[in-house]
Amino acid sequence: MFRAYIRSLSKESRRLKYSQNNFFYLSLVFFTSIIFIIYPSVILAQDVYSIITSKAPQGGFVGVYFVDVDNGNTLVRYNEHSLFVPASLTKIFSTLVAWEVLGPDFRYTTTVYVPRGNISPTVRGNIVIKGNGDPSMSVDTLKANLKKFVIEGVREIEGNIVIDNSFFSNERWGIGWEWDYKNPSVDALILKENPNNFNPYDTTAVALNFGFHIKQILSSYGINVKGTVKIGKLTSDYREFIVIKSAPLKNLISVANKYSSNSYAEQILRTVGLRVYGFGSIYNSLKVMNDFYKKLFGEYYPFKLNDGSGLSTYNLATPYMITQVLVYAYKTHGGFNGFISTLASSGKEGTMEKRLGDITLYAKTGTLQKVSNIAGVMVTKTGRKVAFTIMVNNFIIPTYMAMQYQDEIIRYVWNNY
Repeated sequence: MFRAYIRSLSKESRRLKYSQNNFFYLSLVFFTSIIFIIYPSVILAQDVYSIITSKAPQGGFVGVYFVDVDNGNTLVRYNEHSLFVPASLTKIFSTLVAWEVLGPDFRYTTTVYVPRGNISPTVRGNIVIKGNGDPSMSVDTLKANLKKFVIEGVREIEGNIVIDNSFFSNERWGIGWEWDYKNPSVDALILKENPNNFNPYDTTAVALNFGFHIKQILSSYGINVKGTVKIGKLTSDYREFIVIKSAPLKNLISVANKYSSNSYAEQILRTVGLRVYGFGSIYNSLKVMNDFYKKLFGEYYPFKLNDGSGLSTYNLATPYMITQVLVYAYKTHGGFNGFISTLASSGKEGTMEKRLGDITLYAKTGTLQKVSNIAGVMVTKTGRKVAFTIMVNNFIIPTYMAMQYQDEIIRYVWNNY
């Protein structure tokens, strides 16, 4: 009986040993699988961290954030919640708010009014032009539309050319713009050919320039304008004569983002303030924009946006925030066919024409003195969608070297994720 008992213990021991071996092998397979899934991302982060730290511009302040758009996994992080001067990455913030508030199909209207009654051959009074900030208005567009005066038989205008720019405030420059930079002048009536040398303290110069071009065009058509160009307001004594519509807003936002047009970005943001509060002032426009991002990130998330173009050195944003805004835009507004398509396509156009041409990437760059940034959404070699931001501030090397540094990081993630 004792031997039988020993034999039973031996069998039980072998059974337990077999079970333990199975458990060991199953555990090994399980944890190996987990490591296999996680390890590439860990190695990627380590490798990119090595590039970030070993090749960072001397004295520069660097922030990096990469995230998988589909699953939300963070791939690379480095100073992602630190504040940087975003420069023209600010245009992502301002144009996305415009996309939300105005809609991608919104069109600007510039209207020419004449006195009620017969205007042929003489307009007995003023003509009034009123606009709501079209940044794309050109001299050629005015020429094409003002021909209607000739078609209607007008030969003389007894009064003045009156410019009604009352939709916008008379704040021509933004907060924190450097005086010696090429700053756009903001107005409800501007020409895209506007020079950047208007005195910011002259609140009428931009609108008067618009009016002088109208007078010149009418004169070139043989129409005698007896009066001069003045700033004024539309009254009920006038009727619509010519209505000029812009291209859809999505086209104008593309100009702002692909070619980093400061004028387009500022005009568009001022129009957001006009739409929400009925008056396009700096305060109203900035309130709409800052309130929007406070709703997305919380009342106390650190950022400060002071203009629409990024010319202001007072702007502050984090790599994390900018990247998450791009993820939001991608998921909320049509993927690569919506808002993201207004960013420059790498190797093809705008500020990305000569960068990363072999990568599917839509990106916005941001450059000021001692500032070089890039943010975008790309498709990696394996087909994964990745949003990212790389910000480099306070460097002393040439800007092109900071860009090469950014491109090396982007290419490594593209090639290895």
